[in-house]
Amino acid sequence: MGAGTRRGLVFALAGLLAGPTGLTGCAGHSRSFAPIERCLATQRPADALVLLDAQKHAGRDRLLYLLNRAMLLRLTGDLAGSNAHFEQAKELIDALSALSVSEQAASFLVNDATRSYEGEPHEQVLLHMYAALNYLEEGRRDEARVEALQVDLRLRRLAERAPESPFRADPFARYLTGLLYEERGEWSDALIAYRKAFEAYRAHGERYPLAVPPALQADLLRLTARMGLSDEREGYRQAFGDVPTEGSPLEEGLGEVVFLLHSGLAPVKREESLVLPDPASGLLVSVSLPRYERRTRHAQRARVAAGDRTAYTELAHDIEAIALANHEALLPGITARALARAVAKFAAAKSVQKRNEAASVLLNLAAVLTERADTRSWLTLPAQIQVARVALEAGRHDVTLEVLGASDRVLCRQEFPGVRVEGGRRTYLSYHWPEP
Repeated sequence: MGAGTRRGLVFALAGLLAGPTGLTGCAGHSRSFAPIERCLATQRPADALVLLDAQKHAGRDRLLYLLNRAMLLRLTGDLAGSNAHFEQAKELIDALSALSVSEQAASFLVNDATRSYEGEPHEQVLLHMYAALNYLEEGRRDEARVEALQVDLRLRRLAERAPESPFRADPFARYLTGLLYEERGEWSDALIAYRKAFEAYRAHGERYPLAVPPALQADLLRLTARMGLSDEREGYRQAFGDVPTEGSPLEEGLGEVVFLLHSGLAPVKREESLVLPDPASGLLVSVSLPRYERRTRHAQRARVAAGDRTAYTELAHDIEAIALANHEALLPGITARALARAVAKFAAAKSVQKRNEAASVLLNLAAVLTERADTRSWLTLPAQIQVARVALEAGRHDVTLEVLGASDRVLCRQEFPGVRVEGGRRTYLSYHWPEP
């Protein structure tokens, strides 16, 4: 093959791949999720589960399969099946934590998506939280407490791996474990969890709009008062201002419904590729990077009503914001790896160009076609978790949820008839609203 023919081929391919701007977009992993997302948007999790099982899943993507299947089983009401898959996911993450050197080397030579997916840090924590919620919604408090202990262990491991990361602490995980400990009368552990939640909410709030939930503020004031920590309580009082500090409904013989709205869907990663020809050699250079794309979301908050009691949900966990902020922090490293890989692939093709032009073209084309961004993420997660807490007398109660959009327009109404509330206990209810 002559030099003119080779250059003609590669420039033609450059035009085909790059277009007039040299920029191409590709959904990659995320595109395969679109049919499942349509099922979720129309509240058909069982159909989504069928679609998920019908898809082919590479061994390196097994964690994603387990996480998505666990979430879909939860949405169908199979909480035990959901937790069985979460258990498998935990075991796999532990096995992948010591990633093999050979696999890392292969990902550098081909692309980041060839590595086994071990989950983003916030995803690793959330799998414990959803496992705990499954147990709590089944009324299995002891098992939920075990999950709370595992959350603490997971957060410590993540902090050791990234001690400077502002996301080494998970505010919602600490908040939920505090609720769990307090219900069991483990006041000291509850206060420790609430303190860590408070600190984590403030740390996260420096990166994106997130406030300490007023209910958590009241928990801190109430518990520090109970334990006689007057100086600490005064510090919180000055920080929070005028916060109602009623006694614990659980200690007054009431029960409490903790309602969690899982709103929207977490952002999805898309691929953007830049393919440019090198005029001197006629070879192509390709770089692909992932970027997050927010999903449409209209829900602002929800109104929870039972009898004459009404409460509005408060933002407790902004998964969308955490994913975007975490990606922003990781992007310099991802970009550096992609650039280094592009240089290495270009140099390899150029090194054989003088000896064998045909081999050089084939090597260059293979390098371009295998350069893909890693667009994998846990796509069945919600965008946000909002929480409302309603104190109620022991007995059966009909609970009504209204999901509210702008100007409190009702977007969705859901009834929960005959919810059993026990005195001195918390009852956990959830509703997932991925949005149509």
